[in-house]
Amino acid sequence: MRRYKEMIIVGGIAGVTLLSYFGYAVSIKGSDYEVESIRKENAEALKKVNIKIENGDIKPTQYNIQLDGQIHSESQNYITGLFNSYAADFPADFYRFLSKEDVFTSEMGSRTYGIEVKASQLNYHSYDKSTQKQFKKTLSHRLTVPDREMADIRVFHQDGMNVYVQRDDHGAKEKSTVLLLNLAKGKVETLQSKQLKTNQERHYVAVNDYGIVYREIAYDAEGVEKDSAYYLDNGKGIKRIKALDTYASEGNFNADENSQSLIAYGTFDSEKSKSIKWSTYDFKTNQVKQHKVEGQHAYRFNGSYTMIAQGKLYHIANINDSDFQVTVVDTKNESISYQGIIKDKNAKKNRLVQDVTVSE
Repeated sequence: MRRYKEMIIVGGIAGVTLLSYFGYAVSIKGSDYEVESIRKENAEALKKVNIKIENGDIKPTQYNIQLDGQIHSESQNYITGLFNSYAADFPADFYRFLSKEDVFTSEMGSRTYGIEVKASQLNYHSYDKSTQKQFKKTLSHRLTVPDREMADIRVFHQDGMNVYVQRDDHGAKEKSTVLLLNLAKGKVETLQSKQLKTNQERHYVAVNDYGIVYREIAYDAEGVEKDSAYYLDNGKGIKRIKALDTYASEGNFNADENSQSLIAYGTFDSEKSKSIKWSTYDFKTNQVKQHKVEGQHAYRFNGSYTMIAQGKLYHIANINDSDFQVTVVDTKNESISYQGIIKDKNAKKNRLVQDVTVSE
C-alpha cells in the first residue's frame, strides 16, 4: 500500500512539473487580429457570429472572433494537445457520451448528435452550439445492434421533436434504413426503404411535405462511380428528380433551413474570384435557379468555408496568405448584408477556419 502511495505522490509531482513546464491553456483577449467592416448589419446581429480560427503552430492558438470586433484567443499547451480539442466544444457529460466506443456521432448545422443502439433501446443525446443546450432521451425499441466496424448511423433531418436517422449496414448485402425518432413520445419507427442493389449506396438529404429526398450512387465492379441521381420518395412511389441530374455527380445539394427547397454552394469561376455563387432547387416548380453576389475582394477557393444558418449564407475565405474576407448573404433577397476583413496583424500563414457558429 505504501508503494502505491509513493507512486501517486511521484506521479503528482511529475504532473505538476509537466504543467509548469508546458503551461496551462489560457484564454486571453486577442490582439493578433482585427476586424475591418466594409458593409455592416446592426450591432446585435454581428455579436451572434463567432468564427474560430486556428494557427498551424506546434502549440496551436485558437482565436474566437466576433464580427463586432470582439476577439479572444486560447493558447493550447503540449498537455492539452495530447487530447482531442473536440472536448472543449462540449459539456463534459455530452463529450463522455460521444467518446463511448459504440456511439455514432454526426453533425447537422449547429447541432451535434450521439446515438447508441442497444438490443432493446436507443440512447439519443444532442447538443446545440448556438443555444448551448443539450437534450437526452432513451427510446425503447427492439433493434439489431450494429457492428461498429460495418455500420454507419447519422442524423440527416430534424423537425422539432422528430429526428430522422439514416442507418447503413455494410454487410454481404448493403442495407440502408431510415429511423424516425419521436422524442416527445419516446418511440422509434422504422420507415420503409427501397432495397439497394449490388454496388449501390444511398445518402438521405431532406424530409418535407413532398416526401423524403435522397441521392443514390451506383459503382462499377472496380468501385468507380458510374451513375448518380436524386430521388423523391413520397411514400406511394419514387421518382427521379431529373432537374438535378447535371448536379448529382457532385452531390452538393442539401436541405435549406425549412427543407422546402434544396441549396448547393461551392461553384466558382476560378481559383481567385469575387463571385459567391449558390444554386437552389424548388420542389413546387421543379426548377433549379442560379444565384450570385459579388464580394469586395477576390478570394481563394482552396480552404474557403461556407455554411447556411438562419436563412443566410456565411462565406469565409482567404484573400491572401493571412487575411480572411467574411461575407454574409441574404439568400432570399440575393444581397450582401455584411462584408468585412479579418486581418492578421502579424501576417502569419497557416491560419485555418475551424468553425463558424451563429447563436440564436
